[in-house]
Amino acid sequence: MKKRQTYLFIISLIIPSTMVFSQAESELNDSLTIKDKILNINKIRLGFDIFKPIKSSSDGDNLNYEIVGDLQITENLYLAAEYGLIDRLIEDENINFNSNGSFLRFGFDYNMFKNWVGMDNAIFLGLRYGSSNFSNKIESYNVRNSDGYFSNFVDNSYQTIDHSNLTGNWLEIVAGVKVETFNNVYLGFSLRLNKLLSTQKPENFDNLYIPGFNKVTDDNTFGSGFNYTLTYSIPLRKKK
Repeated sequence: MKKRQTYLFIISLIIPSTMVFSQAESELNDSLTIKDKILNINKIRLGFDIFKPIKSSSDGDNLNYEIVGDLQITENLYLAAEYGLIDRLIEDENINFNSNGSFLRFGFDYNMFKNWVGMDNAIFLGLRYGSSNFSNKIESYNVRNSDGYFSNFVDNSYQTIDHSNLTGNWLEIVAGVKVETFNNVYLGFSLRLNKLLSTQKPENFDNLYIPGFNKVTDDNTFGSGFNYTLTYSIPLRKKK
């Protein structure tokens, strides 16, 4: 009788344990399935802006390059970043200067386009935080006298001035498209609206141009830009 009770006691312990283990395994599989549905890291795209080098050479600039990339983290959400180098001569009515530096922008893009089967295109909205480190070298400038009757020009024989270790930070709203023109090859275009957050100004001078942000004016802290990109997609997961 005692042996029978002992066997029943052992069986009563084994059966719930088995049920609990089976339930835990089922919940783990369900959670992995849900996680797999949420995270969809399928590919990373890398490329460059194809317009900037062309414009740089036509304008006589020394350097203007931008590398771009994005990483898919869900079905429609991508982490995105751009890094660029600029060495540009800027000529204005009263001042000529050279701007030299680098910039980094990072943020995300959200694809609002519902692809058909076999398509992988995007119409997206995005947000970026941008930061630049640069220097400006004043090549020449004119000093004018507003009280002059026939001419307000005074002189332009001033020495060049170097302003280094300057910084700028801003936010960007991005809208654009990406089209898969060939297998894993994408052409893209984006428009950008910038809002300057902060900038380190040299003494007795304003930053007229910030690499990555573009032209800076006294009237407001907004700017704009665009890019044309060519990117290649690298699959990170085999298609089932």
